[in-house]
Amino acid sequence: MKAQILFTALVLQFSVSLQAQDPEVYRLRLDIPLFDYPQNLSLPGYFPSMNQSLEWSRDFYELGFYGIDALGNAIFRPGNNPGYQLRNISNHAFKYLSGLAFSRYASELPIPLGVWAHEEFHRTVLGEAGVPSKNGNWLFHRWDGTVYGIPDEMLEILKADEPDRLLNSYVAGVQYEVILNRRISTGDFYHHRSLAKNALLLYNAWYVHNYFRFSTSAASDSVKIIAPPHEDPDPALRDYAGADLTAWAADMFNPGLPYTETRDPFPNGEGVNRRVGFSDLSSEAQEYLVRQKRLSLLNFLNPAILFVNRIRLSPEFSFNLFTQYAPTHFGNDIALFVPLKIMDHNLLVNAHRYGNRSAAGYGIGLGVFDFRLSERMSADMEMDLWNQPASFWLNEKKAGGSLSIRPQFIISRAISGYIRLSGKTHGWQMGNPYLEKNLSVQLGMNINVGIPD
Repeated sequence: MKAQILFTALVLQFSVSLQAQDPEVYRLRLDIPLFDYPQNLSLPGYFPSMNQSLEWSRDFYELGFYGIDALGNAIFRPGNNPGYQLRNISNHAFKYLSGLAFSRYASELPIPLGVWAHEEFHRTVLGEAGVPSKNGNWLFHRWDGTVYGIPDEMLEILKADEPDRLLNSYVAGVQYEVILNRRISTGDFYHHRSLAKNALLLYNAWYVHNYFRFSTSAASDSVKIIAPPHEDPDPALRDYAGADLTAWAADMFNPGLPYTETRDPFPNGEGVNRRVGFSDLSSEAQEYLVRQKRLSLLNFLNPAILFVNRIRLSPEFSFNLFTQYAPTHFGNDIALFVPLKIMDHNLLVNAHRYGNRSAAGYGIGLGVFDFRLSERMSADMEMDLWNQPASFWLNEKKAGGSLSIRPQFIISRAISGYIRLSGKTHGWQMGNPYLEKNLSVQLGMNINVGIPD
């Protein structure tokens, strides 16, 4: 065990040589979205929007890692002198292992962290479809990692009338972990951190893969039997999906069957048992879900998981690259992201393969971040183009795209405000609950705390 800790710390030390030295190292970077139109006016519960869930949870992780960073420095008192090497290694190891423990266990707390935001992503997609629900991992509701408040009849109507929205709601939860890793990886690439969130990247990649492992194993069948005696007799108070990924596969491979016909009756109670076991799926659905489990390993192909947040080729050019996999309502999205730092310019290039049952479409994207317009103003711009499958079964493609512009107004060295204007055509975009065209406006603020000069 000691050898493993020492190896981890040495890798951390080595990774510093691969990263560019920024003029400022940040201890804390908070993005606080305050208002999001139209979601804050149109969703059944108004707050939070999908982006608010994402950023608020990322802020709570930021605060947690900020505390771990400060605690490690207070305990080990690192320094730059040669005699401090053992202290520095111990400090790095302590911070990484503490960050990993925080990512694993604090994520389940009923506050804006991982499980809470995972459930909020479900809720936002459901809310956009007009289906109200409650977060079962919120301290003012209950603490069991569910989305509840939806009767069977409403789910049956949703599958009959809006099947893509139902499918999108199932997989929106794990999309949260994927897009959170994207935001962390690019953010820690562009801005050097005193403690990067490498441990959280590892945990989120593991979480998605482990969910697929559970869903493709006999454990999903066991939970289907074990869980109902502990669930509420009222169908509306049970988790709406059960196991997200087997529910997704069951309804995706049975588009013509009513919702209640793809579930067993609830034992000794009303309604249906919403949990779907792996053995309940057709052989084709089982094979497909197993392939998705393998593809989810792509989320581990991120150098930042191995502490390499930036690869520096020269003082003027740095890059990194990572792959991501996410299930979607039409199948999956496999993507490659390449963040670039060319002199003072922060860029992001990405390419996507959107696959359904038997065909694929493709997409590309470009982002420019922190582009300085004046001494008091900068801007972000992102553009994506795609040609996505119309559905899981149809090989017809639908072309579309999105554009986002975010001017940022610098109030002081630590505080800035922003307005974000974004629009999209028909199509799926991770982090956006709308499958149809949409125009959104967001207002928020940033708080950035650097290490004093």
